[in-house]
Amino acid sequence: MPKITDLDVQFISLVKRPANGRGIILRGATSGAREFAIAKADPMLKRVYGIVYAPDSVDAQGDWTDAETIRRAADVWMQTGRSRNVDAEHDFTPLPAFVAESWLVKSGDPLFPDEKPGAWAVGIQIDDAALWDAIEAGEVEGLSLAGTARLEKMANRIKQFFTRKETDEMDATEIKRIVKDVLAETVSEAEDQAQREKLEKAAEEARAEVAALKAQLADALKALDEAKARIESIEKAAPGKPAEGNTATGAPASFI
Repeated sequence: MPKITDLDVQFISLVKRPANGRGIILRGATSGAREFAIAKADPMLKRVYGIVYAPDSVDAQGDWTDAETIRRAADVWMQTGRSRNVDAEHDFTPLPAFVAESWLVKSGDPLFPDEKPGAWAVGIQIDDAALWDAIEAGEVEGLSLAGTARLEKMANRIKQFFTRKETDEMDATEIKRIVKDVLAETVSEAEDQAQREKLEKAAEEARAEVAALKAQLADALKALDEAKARIESIEKAAPGKPAEGNTATGAPASFI
């Protein structure tokens, strides 16, 4: 089960069968929250709530991610102003709807009390009567995300999160961007690896030079000690100087 380490959500889709296996909740102005399967929504508010992604939960494609990755994705979604990127069944055609609420579920959440803290929840405002009628009729049962996700390093690959859109159906700009991202990451990793190998090689050469200098120093100190020992030995073996008043041969001097 590959872990998603970086998630970039481009669209949130209203779908018949959500990939995350979670249904949606309808909320009216006075009706409170309830499961879609048994709800009749108050038409005054026309807002639908659901979970975009939940942490530590394997999705229909066999992937999962943690709460921190989900938080970053939710932040980027809001920061980049994608609230209008709501479509149906991943057709990438914006609907007359927008994300009016976005939050991370905490313990005891009033709408999603059974969800694990860190799940990304949204409230989507429906601005079209026909679309709302379709939702109430059961033609929409959940939410699904569309975008890109980078899987953990051991896989080192980019995955498309298009439930029904295959690679050969993607827009050329999309494919170019994904290929560019993959190539950029590959080149960056190769450069980093080359730099590490270069530094490691330089360090090994430096260590070898230091070891050689230490060996040369040890040899020099040994030779110095040996020379000193030889000098001391020669000095000890040499005869003493003659005493004052004596001839060089040691015979008594005559003063007559």
